Amino acid sequence: MARNEERLCHAVQVKCSHTLIFAGLIVVVSVLVGCWLRAICAPEWLQPDSSQYPGVLHPWAVEADCYSQLARVQRILHGQGLIQNHFTVENWPEGLTPSTTAPFDYVILLLAAPLALITQYPLDWAGALVSPLLWLGLVGFWMLFRSREFTLTGRVLLVAGSALLPQLIWATAFGRPRHQSLIFLLIAMALTAEYERWSPNSSAKRTWNIFAGAIWGMACWTSLFEPALVVTLLVLFNLITRRRESFDFLVSFGVVMLIALLLEGVHVFVPPPEYHEALVHWWGTIAEVQGIGLIGFVQQLTLLSFPFLVAFLAWRLLARAGDRRSDLFLILLTVLLGLLTAFQKRWMYYASLSELMLIVRYCQVAPTRWTRLVVMAIFLLSVAYDNTVQIQAHAGAAPNQPSPQLAQLARSIDQPGGIMAPWWLSPGLLYFSGQPIVTGSSHCGISGIVAGAKFYTSTSWVEADRILQDRQVHWVVVYDDPGFEYPLLNTARGILGLPFYTEESKGEADATVTQILLTDRFVPTSFHLRAVTSQFKLYEYVP
Repeated sequence: MARNEERLCHAVQVKCSHTLIFAGLIVVVSVLVGCWLRAICAPEWLQPDSSQYPGVLHPWAVEADCYSQLARVQRILHGQGLIQNHFTVENWPEGLTPSTTAPFDYVILLLAAPLALITQYPLDWAGALVSPLLWLGLVGFWMLFRSREFTLTGRVLLVAGSALLPQLIWATAFGRPRHQSLIFLLIAMALTAEYERWSPNSSAKRTWNIFAGAIWGMACWTSLFEPALVVTLLVLFNLITRRRESFDFLVSFGVVMLIALLLEGVHVFVPPPEYHEALVHWWGTIAEVQGIGLIGFVQQLTLLSFPFLVAFLAWRLLARAGDRRSDLFLILLTVLLGLLTAFQKRWMYYASLSELMLIVRYCQVAPTRWTRLVVMAIFLLSVAYDNTVQIQAHAGAAPNQPSPQLAQLARSIDQPGGIMAPWWLSPGLLYFSGQPIVTGSSHCGISGIVAGAKFYTSTSWVEADRILQDRQVHWVVVYDDPGFEYPLLNTARGILGLPFYTEESKGEADATVTQILLTDRFVPTSFHLRAVTSQFKLYEYVP
């Protein structure tokens, strides 16, 4: 009998060992594939700086907002305050109160400090690596913490799903230091903790309540938009279904929010009435705040039959015995975030996360193997198709940001003074030159964006001079490629609510400041051409 028990125990140990090895192998493969997908999702993040000799391999940011984020950290490193509550160098010269907050700044700083020992571009490398490293931190959290509600299989599925979902790949791509990656990490940890904090074990329950409250507080400190909505719904849901919310949870959440309030104050921007219409027009040029419609939502949320599958998963999860309230919250949250995504793309990251967690929850408790296999097959086929489309779209595509050329222009800016440039290029010029910018990628600087639009569409040099002098501009950037003439003009005219120019309907396009500076003909003597790249011209403005 003892020998049989010993054999049985040995067999169980061998099986557990094999399970752990298999799970570890899947995690390693998922991490490798996930890093590769995050690199090719933004291929321009790492390329040589050909303007230097010899050419230096340089990491670049891939969006305007990324350079605005790096410029925040740059100011901290230059001793301009640990808390960036007001930017004098954006929306120059009036400045702006940013909507972004400090936590992501400090994450980048913590990463840049050790990188300074091994590279001459520590901040650039920190910006390039921070988002994928945050994802790897989430992978570590999922695999190392002990969970009652997410088994080893469930945690492995979470890792694999987060490595493959296109929306989560873009949220944590290389060269994309955006606060969405930190919000994604915190919400994922908080939703995981939500399943643990209602444990019957009182000690474990208290620990998880404190942990969840602190994580939700950090998420809301990072952004009072998406996380604040989710945590508000969570508290209301618990008050309705459980008739209570944990005191430990509320205290830890409140402490973090109080610290945030004392350190940063309230970041609220109310645009003046005269800019409301321009702000709506400008938002129309931002992909993340545009809606995708119900059909686009179904197609982009990975599962092609999303409404039917969510209904099926909800039915199967709620049909189980036991406390199903956490699953019910996740189901309702997935549906709500999906609906919000149909109106604004920025919710796609979080809708994809809740969708992934819903699939994992079902695959853990599905009573029959074939239903698990069907759900996983739909999921894997969908992400394979979506990633193939993404890779093909990025192959040979123009970069989101012409970073090397912006760095080259910045080297010719050798005098202090404001920079007038298209709003999607200005944050990069701010970061590389250190000189203030009139236009930017923040809605809080809408007055500067409107001033830039009026300058580029102006047909009067008197009006153009007035704008430049009011904004204390010393440098002006325009495109040097005629193919970008109408995109620049029409973007500016769209912000002002004016009709677009076309080849068939040029109107006064040839008489605009944009066209005259682009062709470098009949340029006023106050503009001195200082640098030319394959796409841009840089003028020094000396009235």
